[in-house]
Amino acid sequence: MMVSQSSGHFATMITQNVIAMMGQWIRFLLLFHLGTILLDAAHIQGTWNPSEQKVAVLTKFGYQQTNVKNEKESRGFLYGHFLPQATFNYSNPVLLAIVSSENINIFRKTSTDYGMSCGSMLRNLTNKGFEPRCFPNGTSDSFRWIPCPDGHLCKGEDNAANVIPGYQMTMQIEERFNPEHWYVLLIACNLDSNCEWKDSAPNVPINYDIWLTNGRPNSAAVSFFTFNFSFDEQNTVQLFLLTVCMYAILSIIQSGANFKNRQIPPRSIILSRIITMKLIGYSLQCFNVLLFAYDGQGFFIARIAGEVLRNTSVQVHCLLLILLAKGWDISYPGTEYPRRTIILWGILAGLDTILFFYNCTFVYDVLHDVDIYSAWPGHGMILIRIVYAIWFLIEIRKLIDSEQNRHKAEFLAHFGAGFLVWFVSLPMIGIVASFVSQLWRFSLILALTTFSNFVALSCLVHQFWPKSSYRKFFADYTNGHRRLGRDDSHEFNDYDNYLFYDQDSDSDADFPDCEDVIRTQI
Repeated sequence: MMVSQSSGHFATMITQNVIAMMGQWIRFLLLFHLGTILLDAAHIQGTWNPSEQKVAVLTKFGYQQTNVKNEKESRGFLYGHFLPQATFNYSNPVLLAIVSSENINIFRKTSTDYGMSCGSMLRNLTNKGFEPRCFPNGTSDSFRWIPCPDGHLCKGEDNAANVIPGYQMTMQIEERFNPEHWYVLLIACNLDSNCEWKDSAPNVPINYDIWLTNGRPNSAAVSFFTFNFSFDEQNTVQLFLLTVCMYAILSIIQSGANFKNRQIPPRSIILSRIITMKLIGYSLQCFNVLLFAYDGQGFFIARIAGEVLRNTSVQVHCLLLILLAKGWDISYPGTEYPRRTIILWGILAGLDTILFFYNCTFVYDVLHDVDIYSAWPGHGMILIRIVYAIWFLIEIRKLIDSEQNRHKAEFLAHFGAGFLVWFVSLPMIGIVASFVSQLWRFSLILALTTFSNFVALSCLVHQFWPKSSYRKFFADYTNGHRRLGRDDSHEFNDYDNYLFYDQDSDSDADFPDCEDVIRTQI
């Protein structure tokens, strides 16, 4: 009873700390989110004042390659409403532009640095963009004049049949060769009577409500799993659904293992908590992407809570492996906890969590390709993971050197080598991802990290299984006298291990020679 109470108290303590940390970060991110727009959403709503901000970058969206057999239905679309909040002089509009990734470099600066003239900023766009009065030979549908009169189409929509019903404007993107990221910009510029770009900064806020989609709305050819998603995030619904199913199965298996144990070992309790956090976290994120596929915005709280649970479960996973490497619940029962290890882990886990949310909240920039591997907070997270790996390697090496039984030492060597690969998987994935285009990088990182974490947890479930062949290498709680003996003296633990290792041996060397027995008796 002492073992279960102590292990349960330890696991409860970790859970309470996790919940407290989650609550603080979610409250902070919700407050931060109230003052911002959903930059990565397919359905974007907000307000822009041209007199206060010369260039507003609304979002980045990856448009898929157009299907030559079904061009009209497989193009990328941008459609929506742009309405002024007050009386507006429509003869002095401002510009809505959608810019390809090859022409975006000139806009990669802070909003206060747009001191250059409109002609300098829009020079590259003028070469390809179509405008019926000034650029009739343009081939790219990349300009619209905003705002639009209430109840009427936007200026520049010369063919009402091309506008999605119920909206004021529609722009179509055709990618014949490769998918590409496009950027939606609001620019305080317009064209004068000589078709020269000039500044235009009316002091009237403009409300916008726009959609970005891969495929024509209401078309039978579009897919639920790709329609509202940027190309780099397509098929994440299937990935999250599959992951939730896998962790649900793993959770059932682990629950069955706990049910088979008359007394659940502390290592199994922590492992169960990790799997539960993973399952809940991925379920929340799966709910978010399913809702995103439906409404283009998703559920922000579910997304953040899922990220917190996923990140925290990885930290607890690291703790469990380091505790095992120190011999916890292997060389001695799990009722004794190395206090210094817990404190040091708490510091590293706290730093990792801070860097994780700082990277997501402050470092993210629509114009720049930022992920966990390309910003300094991400580099800090990778460094912490490397520290975990070195720590684990040192502890498992000490444990192997102190182990006198050859079979157990071999098991520990394989155990250490296998999970060391998991520790270094994050930096390894980063190296591989750095050579991959941004259009495929997100899906690659998500798939590889999800797979590596699942495999690592599955291996622990197998090794902790009550009837596994590896059971003899861990502390045993199957009956009272063994548990009591281990609490009183490590010699009983060594004796039990000796019985485990020699109980199946049939060699003659395991029995004394008859002549030696007779000689001893004489």
